[in-house]
Amino acid sequence: MADYKIRLLNPLMELSKQSSRKLVIAGVATTVIALGLAAYFASSPTAESHVVVKAPVTAPSSASSAASAKKPAPAATPQRPAEIKDPAPPGEPRAIRTKEQGAAALMALPELQAWSALIEKNTNGKAHGGLLEYDPVPRKLNGKNYWQFSFVENSAESALRWESFLVSSSDDEILVEDAANDEVISLGRWRREKHPDKRTSFDAPAPH
Repeated sequence: MADYKIRLLNPLMELSKQSSRKLVIAGVATTVIALGLAAYFASSPTAESHVVVKAPVTAPSSASSAASAKKPAPAATPQRPAEIKDPAPPGEPRAIRTKEQGAAALMALPELQAWSALIEKNTNGKAHGGLLEYDPVPRKLNGKNYWQFSFVENSAESALRWESFLVSSSDDEILVEDAANDEVISLGRWRREKHPDKRTSFDAPAPH
């Protein structure tokens, strides 16, 4: 019986020893694997280390306001001074009468009426007093236009000039050309100085 127990115990002890060895080997292997995994994970970068988060870079509102305040305002474009222009020359006075109306006004002067009657009398009606336009281009004088007429003693043989006049187209002014002094004078001065009412012929000056 004792021998049987001993033989029974021996296999159990062997089994126990083998189980203990296996447990030790398994423990060592587990430890080695755990250490290897720990070393692997320690040496390799984590997933989080590969993630790079880039946040949008925006200046703070206060900094943006400060930058806007410090930014110089664009310089104002200098205004060119208004160009000073010379005043426009005054326009020519508007004509208020035609050439025919001017000629009629000239022939209505009492001096020319008296001369026409004298010519008729002296020539027994062979000559007549009338107007001759000696230059069709109006003469410009003091900003006005004047028609140029001569009072003539007109006959079949000739036209003898007694006097030359300038008749304004823009008003009722009539001027007299003083050929002796090469100037233009007013009707009033002509009457005072030349005494046309006393004149008797085209070449005879009026007596003073």
